[in-house]
Amino acid sequence: MNFDEIFDKLIKDITTLAKSTVKNYSEAAVKDGKQFIQESEEKLKRWTLLLASKQLTTEDFEWLVMSQKDLAQMEALKQSGLALARIDAFRMSMLNLIIDTVFSIIKI
Repeated sequence: MNFDEIFDKLIKDITTLAKSTVKNYSEAAVKDGKQFIQESEEKLKRWTLLLASKQLTTEDFEWLVMSQKDLAQMEALKQSGLALARIDAFRMSMLNLIIDTVFSIIKI
């Protein structure tokens, strides 16, 4: 499993998500998304390997990713002045995107 490709795809998909959901704040959203991916990289690698080897269920994987919600601080978006409700919506969309991307790569 090539994690560099996975993380490159996640960054590309987060960029697309940012442009479609928080257009005027997409630069800040991409910055926050990249920071979250970098900070979570080791955990995501470990969880993805456990999921691929069937040591984690899909529900466990989803729970673990969603448990990182508070770690996705979205500081650049907060500083840009985007409403907190929209920041939270972007954060949840980003976490769901991570889950969906990993599931599609593992073919779940």
